[in-house]
Amino acid sequence: MRFTKTSPQEAADSDWNDLKVLLALSRGGSVAGAARALRVDQSTVSRRLAALEESLGCSLLIRGGREFSWTAEGRTMIAAAEAAEAAVLAGTRQLRTSRLDSTGVVRVSTTPGIAAVLMPILPQARCKPAGLEFDFSGTLERVDLAKGEADIAVRAGVPTEPDLIARKVMQTGWFLFASEAYLRDAGRPTTFDELPRHRLVLMASAMHHIAKGLRWLEDHRDNATAVTRVDNIQAAMQMAVLGRGIVVLPFILARAEPALVRVLPEPVAMSDAYLVYHESLRGVARIQAAIEVLSEVIAAHAHEWTGLPARPSSVVRP
Repeated sequence: MRFTKTSPQEAADSDWNDLKVLLALSRGGSVAGAARALRVDQSTVSRRLAALEESLGCSLLIRGGREFSWTAEGRTMIAAAEAAEAAVLAGTRQLRTSRLDSTGVVRVSTTPGIAAVLMPILPQARCKPAGLEFDFSGTLERVDLAKGEADIAVRAGVPTEPDLIARKVMQTGWFLFASEAYLRDAGRPTTFDELPRHRLVLMASAMHHIAKGLRWLEDHRDNATAVTRVDNIQAAMQMAVLGRGIVVLPFILARAEPALVRVLPEPVAMSDAYLVYHESLRGVARIQAAIEVLSEVIAAHAHEWTGLPARPSSVVRP
């Protein structure tokens, strides 16, 4: 058989199954012993060995009847196969340990308003394991959980992606807000029926599917003509702060802006929020521990999101 030289990259690309044959030959001392260890027939062992030698471009064995000895290249590949086997076993042990270990950092993606509430109250969680840490990313952009951009996300509405797992944990209250300056100049409405006589800040139609509160003013504007449309919640809040009109905002976000006040005490809409994670993290101890901790603190502070008076609450589980 004639062999040709191969590059180091081609050698590195050798099939792991062929390397396992090499290890079995080294440990079994014969083709028959390797076949028994691998639970295959002897011809399979011989064929895989030949394929490995062909891919490497060198002889690994010096054959002599039923006995054989290793060439220098063969001894080199055995050492490489043993190192690869050790790395695979170490990685497997590490992965198994990580799935059972409830310590470590969990990355949580949520809105700036929710992050501002959660971060100071998380240390109060009674079920928080020692060594479990949270890394919050406060953003209005939706992260891709399938790509690992975050471990857990807090989202409005049930996710439609089939590979995501969701647990309902809270409701968000949406209220009418305006600046004191606007209400002083335009008058404070006492009922929802008076809204068409006011300047209204509406959300662009592309935002309406995200939460019921984002389209509420659109559905209840009647014949109001003094309207402004924006394409994100932060812009709507800024318009209200500047006295440009009345806007619907989630209580958790508007409460952090001292320039805004609730126009009417009743919420115009309530939307469900979920803790969401990718199914590949199902059974990972630190993720499940983080879900329990977040669920506990969210349930204990439900009024922070609903905007309604505090009352005993329970975590809603799917």
